[in-house]
This record gives sequence, structure tokens and C-alpha cells, in this order.
Amino acid sequence: MDTSSSTPSYQPSHQPQPPSNPPSNEELEALIEQTSETKAPPIAASVEGAKERADAERESAWLARAVLAKGGLDADALDALAEHRSDERRTRSAAGHRAAVDASARIGAHLAELTPALPTDPGSQNVILDRVTFIRTFAGAGSIADSSIGSLDSRARYRFDASAGAVTETGTGRLSFFTLWQNPRSTATTVNAGARLVVNARVSADADWNGVAAWFISGSEARATVRARTTVWSVANSAVNGIVHDEILADVGAAGDFFGDDDATSIAFNEFLVASAFPVGAGEFILIEVEVLTEFVAQSGSVSFDGASGEFMVSVPHLILTLG
Repeated sequence: MDTSSSTPSYQPSHQPQPPSNPPSNEELEALIEQTSETKAPPIAASVEGAKERADAERESAWLARAVLAKGGLDADALDALAEHRSDERRTRSAAGHRAAVDASARIGAHLAELTPALPTDPGSQNVILDRVTFIRTFAGAGSIADSSIGSLDSRARYRFDASAGAVTETGTGRLSFFTLWQNPRSTATTVNAGARLVVNARVSADADWNGVAAWFISGSEARATVRARTTVWSVANSAVNGIVHDEILADVGAAGDFFGDDDATSIAFNEFLVASAFPVGAGEFILIEVEVLTEFVAQSGSVSFDGASGEFMVSVPHLILTLG
């Protein structure tokens, strides 16, 4: 899903504008799809091998249960206990999530107050962009429930859920705000593409209960790391790009063992993402991507990034480019 806007405003008008045609929406979409291919995680070396190992572990656990039963240990009763306690744990986890959703409006209002007013005169070296050009996610990287682009108000309600069975899986959720910008100068320059990012969301991980099997096999796990990242792409050549900001917003992790496990944390973030310099040729276009990434690892578990329930939201109110 994507959303488009007109050319961002607030660009200083006193600098000479070299003649150049901006890329079409189709060309931008093609470039953005290339960024998806560039960032696609590597495929596991042997999915079949991983499945065989998981099947062997399950067989080992079954054989061990049979031996325990012969010794008079009631493995079924122990598993029933593990399942019951896991259900109670998940009930508590769901209540915690509802409480976070209920608090999302209050947290959102507080975060909005943290965004400073922009200067009316940013100076000759700064360019203020008051809106993004596209908001989108990618196949298998989450879904956008709603989005809008407006002056100082580009936002999306976004959710990412992933789960795995006995075979370990890895992947990434990705919500991206893309902004097209052209160097207005007749000479090459460097650009520090800073952006304000606001995240009001909750990330969680859940690892299944394993009961008696936890005594004999590796068990279950679920881990997720949420990152804020800014990447600058050359429109003329997407191979020319650079990550100019990267930071961790939250980490959660759960290890299933006997009873199962879960972990969750709320994200209340409003900061300006300071960026390192990126070279831009005279009159050249660049595409600035501000993204929220949810990197995960799961085996018999699941992870979730909820930026859509209640008043949860992810937004990029503005960007400030500093020219070298």
C-alpha cells in the first residue's frame, strides 16, 4: 500500500534551480521495489535440513515421554499443567496489551507536545520538508490500516505479525516513509537528511509452552528488535545509497521452556534522527527513506508490532536537510 503527495514545500526559493524533470510515480515505484530486493533477507541455506532436525527433535521427545511413562511419571498431566499455566499467562499478556491500547491516546497527546515548532527562516543552508512523498510497506512486511500525508502530518497506522512452527524463521517488518528531493544547486553538495520520527506502538513476543518436551529438546523462542533507520538513495542509480541513521527503539525476547514465555514493551518515541552526510550531484534527485524495522527470530513462537490499535501511530512530521 502506498500514499502519494505533491512536491514538499518550504524549499528556499533564492537558490538557482537547475532544469531537470522529476521522476514519474512509476519510476519511483520501480526504484522503491529495487530497495525491497536490496534489503530482502537471505534465504536459509537448507530449509529441508532444518525441517529434518525439527522432526528428529519431536521424535526424540516422543521416545523420552514413552520411557517416562514406563517409570510411572504422568507426562500427560505435566503437559496439561503447562498448557493451563500458558493459557493463564496469555490472558495476563492480553490484558497488558489492552491497557497499553487504552493508554495510547494519552501517550500520543504527550508525544505530539514534544514536537517543536519549526523556524520561519531556516537559513540558507537548511531545507525544511513538511511532508513525505510516499508511505508504504512491502510484501510480507506488515500492513497499513490507514495513512495520510499532510503539512507537518504524515502518518500511518501499521501492524506487523509473524509466527513460526518447529523450524526457526527470521524476517523483517518494514514501514517506510519516502521523500523525494532535488538538489537545487548548480554544483554538487552534501546533504544531512535529518527527520523527526514519532512512534506510539507496542511490540511483543510469545514463545509456546513445551511441557515435558522441554527437558529433551531445544524448546521455543521469539525475539524482536525494532529499529529506526534513515537511508538515502540516488534516484539515478539505486546502487548508490547509504544508511545515514540507525538506532534501536525496543527489544523483546521470550524463551518457551516448560511453561512458555512472553515479553512486551510499549514504544513512546519522538526524536529528531540526526543523519550523516550524503553526496548529491548538481540538480540530482535523491529518495530519503525513514523506516521502522521489526527484525525477528522465532521458533514455535510469534512476534507482533502493533502501531494500529487505539491511537497507536507512526509518523514523520517533517525533515530538515542541511546542505554542505
